[in-house]
Amino acid sequence: VGALRARVAIKPLVRPPGTMRVFLLVAAFFAAVASTQAYVMPTGMPVARSQVAARSDVAMGANSGRKCQMTGRGPNNANAISFSHRVSSRKQQINLHTKKYYSPELNGWIRMKLATKTMKTIDKYGIDKTAKKYGVDLGKYKL
Repeated sequence: VGALRARVAIKPLVRPPGTMRVFLLVAAFFAAVASTQAYVMPTGMPVARSQVAARSDVAMGANSGRKCQMTGRGPNNANAISFSHRVSSRKQQINLHTKKYYSPELNGWIRMKLATKTMKTIDKYGIDKTAKKYGVDLGKYKL
């Protein structure tokens, strides 16, 4: 009976090889991310990525799929409510149009993707005054 027990002995649990290496790689990755100062304000408080991005990103067209190139206005998060009052999230897209304007200061035409509200502002104040208000360089959009 003693020899039978020796054969059926339970092996101790052993961590599979490579698990420690994976753990160390993950720990090193998080340490590297935590040490970067790109997304941390001088006070040490974390900042949203959109606050870190410069205003020139919208003007140059980077990450501006559905954004007004003058104001930077983008889509709005909202709720879709069904007849049974079940709530699911949806996006309210902005009303964008590609428009051409004549700029007297540049003495030429510009083409931009603008929200309809921005187009009303341009109708009221003019393209050059509106661009100055929002800090946009119209030379980037000259045709």
